[in-house]
Amino acid sequence: MTDQKPGGRFERHPRLTGAGLLAGALVVVELALRVAAPAPLAFAQAMRRVHGYSRVARVDLRPSQSVHLRVDRSDGQALFDFQLTTGPEGFRIDEASVGEPPPGARFLHAIGDSYTMGWGVDAASSYPARLARRLEPGLHVLNLGVDGFGAIGATAKSRGLAGGFPPACAVYLFSPNDFVDDLRVAAVADRGAFAHAVQEAVDGLRRSSYLAGVPFALRYRLQFRAGPGPTAGETEDEGTQAVDPTTLLLPEPEPAALGAPPGRTFTALLQYRDFLAERGARFLVLVLSNQPESLAAYRFCREQGIEAHLFDVPPALRIPDEGHFNAAGNEAVAGLVEQLLREGRDTAGARMTRTPDPPPGGGRRARRAEWTSGRRATDAWTWRR
Repeated sequence: MTDQKPGGRFERHPRLTGAGLLAGALVVVELALRVAAPAPLAFAQAMRRVHGYSRVARVDLRPSQSVHLRVDRSDGQALFDFQLTTGPEGFRIDEASVGEPPPGARFLHAIGDSYTMGWGVDAASSYPARLARRLEPGLHVLNLGVDGFGAIGATAKSRGLAGGFPPACAVYLFSPNDFVDDLRVAAVADRGAFAHAVQEAVDGLRRSSYLAGVPFALRYRLQFRAGPGPTAGETEDEGTQAVDPTTLLLPEPEPAALGAPPGRTFTALLQYRDFLAERGARFLVLVLSNQPESLAAYRFCREQGIEAHLFDVPPALRIPDEGHFNAAGNEAVAGLVEQLLREGRDTAGARMTRTPDPPPGGGRRARRAEWTSGRRATDAWTWRR
């Protein structure tokens, strides 16, 4: 008499059958999420498509991507609603004004985090794009801002692109959370090759799977929660707000000891300063707010001979309940940067020279100003006004 095998397939191969059932359930959930495509999950997937893991900066924009990002308030109004498009080199571009720069073109590198990138507004409304329209032709402004960047990521991206887009000037917009972002970047940089490879594989899985994006969808949902939007009578039309850029500048803070600065952040700034100086390029730092982190960064720049300016943007020029600059706020920042560049204001002690004004009748456009950084007098800036 032969022995009967007990039970069915599950009893004979419990682990294999269980794994198959689990895989089937995951496939069903994945398909259901793709069909339903809830708004938070669609937002998370769009963010994953345009962002990628970076061994140098922890996160960076992926080349040649375009996504629509929208998050709604509790009443259905948009908290923000904008298009984020990147070019083949992996920085934000305005699709409507993309063109090849002529040979020998000079570039201004606008570097920083989401404030520089123009989070919450379309590319044409970001401060780098508005600055480009204010400056004379011949100086092309690159928007190298990436949300999540600190000084390490911002300066590394600029240096990596300097070969193809040599900077004549760089403007770094420091925000108070840059120190924390740089700590995260430093932790990523200290990983071994195997850990980087694993993280890159996980990053690829998150981009391809809705299910893998659920934790991030929940995080974004909590991060961008907002109540009902302001009524028409509570806010002015952004296009009608005229702001004197100098009103954004903050008064000089009281002298204070620098204390123990975040080493890697300030090391990155010093290395970048020297990198630009070797190329005769000007380095301008805009330090946002007078929070303790900002004051520490401002004082460090001043002590190290880096041109720095404290500024802030009032609530009326920010996205309500979110904090980033709205279109009018970006316009005001662009105006401030333009004015600082044209006037050659340097609180760090750099030498400034200015050519005499033309005879009466020459007009403002005939007036010319030249600035030299004190390191390379032969690489003077020339602007038309």
